[in-house]
Amino acid sequence: MEKETSETSKTVDTRQRLLNLVPTPTWEVGRSNAWSADYSLAPAAENWPRQVREADRTRPALTVGFVGATSAGKSWMVSKLQSDGALQPQALEHSAAAEEDFLQSVTSDINLYADPVDHIYYVDFEGTYGTEPRELSLQEVSKEVQRCVDEAAWTARRSQVLREAFQPSVACLMCDVVVFLTRERLVCRRALEECENFALAANSRVANALPPALILVQNCCRPLEGIFDSAKCTDAFRKAHLRGGTVQKSADSKSGMLQWAEYFRSIDCFCIPDEFAVCKRTAFDGEEMSNRVVAELKETIRRRLSEGMPARLEHSLCLSQLQWFAALSTLCSIINDQETVAMSAISIHAGAIVGGVSELRSELLQLMHPHASEAKLDKPVNAEEVKHKLVAAVELVARFAVRHEIAPEEIQQLARYLVALFPCGAVAPPAVERSDGENLPVPCGQCQLFHKGLHRSGTLVRTLDAGWLQTFSEWLQGGVTYAWPGEYACHPSVADLCDAGKVNDSISLQVEEYKVERCLEGLSQTVGVPWLVKAYRSFAPTGIPIRLDESRLCIMCTAGGSNTGDRWSWMGQPAQYLPVCGRCHTMMQANSAHISSDGSTLLVDAQAQAAKPGCGSCGKSVVVADHRLQPCRCLVCRQCSERVAKTRNPLCPLCESPVRWLVDDRAILASGWRAAPRLGSGARRAACGFCVASK
Repeated sequence: MEKETSETSKTVDTRQRLLNLVPTPTWEVGRSNAWSADYSLAPAAENWPRQVREADRTRPALTVGFVGATSAGKSWMVSKLQSDGALQPQALEHSAAAEEDFLQSVTSDINLYADPVDHIYYVDFEGTYGTEPRELSLQEVSKEVQRCVDEAAWTARRSQVLREAFQPSVACLMCDVVVFLTRERLVCRRALEECENFALAANSRVANALPPALILVQNCCRPLEGIFDSAKCTDAFRKAHLRGGTVQKSADSKSGMLQWAEYFRSIDCFCIPDEFAVCKRTAFDGEEMSNRVVAELKETIRRRLSEGMPARLEHSLCLSQLQWFAALSTLCSIINDQETVAMSAISIHAGAIVGGVSELRSELLQLMHPHASEAKLDKPVNAEEVKHKLVAAVELVARFAVRHEIAPEEIQQLARYLVALFPCGAVAPPAVERSDGENLPVPCGQCQLFHKGLHRSGTLVRTLDAGWLQTFSEWLQGGVTYAWPGEYACHPSVADLCDAGKVNDSISLQVEEYKVERCLEGLSQTVGVPWLVKAYRSFAPTGIPIRLDESRLCIMCTAGGSNTGDRWSWMGQPAQYLPVCGRCHTMMQANSAHISSDGSTLLVDAQAQAAKPGCGSCGKSVVVADHRLQPCRCLVCRQCSERVAKTRNPLCPLCESPVRWLVDDRAILASGWRAAPRLGSGARRAACGFCVASK
């Protein structure tokens, strides 16, 4: 019986809800002829404003995730670890007069509990067997559910996406410590299989991420089968599974221990008895032993959290509590779109919301490697383009150094960071072939910063004569993958520029030139026209549009972004343009003749871009675009989406990309997640851009 007791309740407390599983029916093109049940992750918009306001910019996000099967005791464990006075999970107990008398977990979706004393985020996940989806009966989602009237299909799909996508991905990528609860004996094979499936699901679509610490907890164990000393319990687990031959060596000669080290940085095991268990013969007191083990578990969590901080600081991946929400929102959109997650890039962009060097690093990454967050590497390396971007990046660092008066040591670190953004020039060997059968080379477009022993391309490939681990990894993705083994090698066309010393010298030279402009401007807190002219001419050869966006660091005056106007603006993926503040935008428009040699300006205003008309009109009235075509993510109306689905070899009517599946995004758009409409590659419009003209 689960350790959750409370008075009978017929409602579920949603005040601590962090993420919702929103019903979004899908239509797989070529595989089905109708809509099927599916879910997407979306922030709980009703709670996020409060949770974000309570987040501390100065404190690191220390996050612990609780995962496992339904009714394993995750919520009970959170309540035991919370400090006195902190909010605790709610439990729902069916009355004895009910048809089935049992204690059922009511942890629905993903919930967040903040410890006010230890300043730890406890993330309580819905169990892998799912919880009764009461939300399906609500009026606001009833239309979406009617697309698939089979209630069993919704229940089965909810359990599947929790087990294979949502729970493992969010827990492993956003939590420093993962507590995996199970009712199985830790020395049994089934407990190991549960953890292995969890780890494989978490890493199936991840390009780079720091592994979390793993804590295995056998809950409600019997007094005679439990090992209540953590050190002995951990040693027994290692002997049974990691050294005793249960985990066989793989084809590439990696032992089970090494594979687990790739998934988790440490492993601790605990056995917690039923607190109501009492044995008079042995004087065993379940409540006393349970409290002692929980206290030891709490100290272990604190130790593992502190041990993980040096690695995160070393890789510039230490997020504050506020930045953690930004990274989580971006991760939700990538998981929903079934993209490969480059967690390091997401963390760098999330670090930009507090300004300073972190914000500068984000803009440099966006300038040199704009698709790093999505691991999209379709564009081949153009040496001239890289050189133009490097010149723009060098001058951006110089302007930042002058305006913020950073030390020479920080300039050297930024120079090394720029060199780490250079693209890899390796080409796939003959043992790696393109999945489309074309006899064309497959280059690696990944930068050195995210290159961890695997080349990555935007072209689907398959490995010939691969080992079992590579074959299994490709099988999880449909028999193909975007990666193959290999170490980083700088692209030969830009190898002469890949020198941190030369880059540092170039920055220092530009610093002296901008210092002159700064001195000529006197004590003014703003920059003048000469500064803007020099800055603009460094970016013009890159061809990247410049737009008004005061939420990000201004590339001209390097003023920090401000998110006070719309706290949701930084929760989408970084847009493909260079941002300027309002003052610089106005000055550049007024002095366009000085900025551009032909008297014109390359500025593209954000409002004008959003008002871009649709592709045509079918004579119907304006309809709402609330259905998304994947993987291009363009929004169209329901009629147009179904028309596309019923077409042989369908193409997106807006961008002409192949369409693989459709998503009914009505519930997502109605959830209040303001970043959701910004996820697509094109301009977001309220009206369908295919069947009608936008008005």
